[in-house]
Amino acid sequence: MIRNVILSGLLFASLAACGDDGNNMDTPDANTSMPDTPDGGGEVRVNDNITQSTTWLAKNTYILPRLKQVFVEPGATLTIEPGTVIKGEQGSVLVITRGAKIMAEGTKDKPIVLTSSQPTGQKAGGWWGGLLVLGAAPHNTNKSTGSDEATFEAFTSAIPEGKFGGTNAADNSGVIKYVRIEFAGFNYVADREFNNFTLCGVGSGTTIDYVQLHGGSDDGIEFFGGTVNVKHIVSSQNQDDGFDTDNGWQGKGQFIIVQNISHPASLPEASNGYESDNHATAASYAQDPRTEPTIYNATLIGDHPYAGVASFAGVFRRGTGGHYFNHIFYGFPKGPEFRDPETKAQLDAGKLEFRNSMFFGNDATATNLPPAQASGDIDESAYLTSARNIQFNVDPGLTAGALSKAAPDFKPAAAAAALTGGATPPNDGFFDTSATFIGAVGTEDWTAGWTAYPQN
Repeated sequence: MIRNVILSGLLFASLAACGDDGNNMDTPDANTSMPDTPDGGGEVRVNDNITQSTTWLAKNTYILPRLKQVFVEPGATLTIEPGTVIKGEQGSVLVITRGAKIMAEGTKDKPIVLTSSQPTGQKAGGWWGGLLVLGAAPHNTNKSTGSDEATFEAFTSAIPEGKFGGTNAADNSGVIKYVRIEFAGFNYVADREFNNFTLCGVGSGTTIDYVQLHGGSDDGIEFFGGTVNVKHIVSSQNQDDGFDTDNGWQGKGQFIIVQNISHPASLPEASNGYESDNHATAASYAQDPRTEPTIYNATLIGDHPYAGVASFAGVFRRGTGGHYFNHIFYGFPKGPEFRDPETKAQLDAGKLEFRNSMFFGNDATATNLPPAQASGDIDESAYLTSARNIQFNVDPGLTAGALSKAAPDFKPAAAAAALTGGATPPNDGFFDTSATFIGAVGTEDWTAGWTAYPQN
């Protein structure tokens, strides 16, 4: 969800009402964590910020206390061993500050899991705040005022740990690999929720690969500017947008899965595949640096019968750009929508484009495109054409397993139409140039062995 303002209020307005100062007061000593036990591990309550380099061990389970924002302070590195489990109590959040690093490098067999503290089978999205990474790369949040810096909306400007952004496009916030983040999206102020995974001004020196965002109450992943590149992302069954980009994100992405199929009809928000904005303020829709990612090989799956707020395969607005290749948009209530003159200018300039992609089962018509807007409509069909190798109403060959909640299978059937016809990704050292299929998964299922889809 795009944020229209940067809050200057306190994080967690409910603290005063709860009589809690941000540390969990249910323990005998709120400033003391349980030490590692000599017989092989135990629960460790993380009651204090991390001010020096620290390693979390797989033998322990780490608890983020209720309403506690745990900051990894500038200069410190948090290393997390493969197989480690971190549990967030209600309203907690783990924050990697600008100038700090996280080295969370799991493995296929031993992914790192950040999840809700609720019992298995009773976990609900929005219980805790997930993982927030703040970097020093460019963004456009306050660029109109001449500032390269902003404060993340959850914190006051007096909290230095809440600041992000700068001029270092190659900034390095560490490694996040083979990591699952589940059931986050804590709503600390109305319409100001955390996501499962939030990246603010994160630089291209950071490695993000094989990361799943599951069951959250807000976006699966959201970028506020930055230049970070991401690969092998699974955003599954989150209650808002699957992949949200704002404020000048200019990174790259490849092998992206969005599966939006877990929403009750009463959910009061749209559940789009992509939501992409350049800037929330109308006067700054054209502000540089412009949101303009390059993304190859993505599969976005909607919940076609969803009867809540109108939901689209993608919403592209507020002056955004982007280059989208080898995509499957499948089963959303409505097809992709482009909005406002600043975004049309990006389309006309080739700064927002879609190529070698398939649209199937979106909306109720063969066009897979939404109806005209009441005013200022952009004709999507003028930019989504066969000349750009766009295919409408051609079945990409996903199996019924792609719609499963508990055990999805995103690999197309043998001889599926999506297995051919993709563009060759750039040979720039980041993209896998062999991925000339359409969609996130070809003949090998890279999601197997490390992802999980727990239900509540």
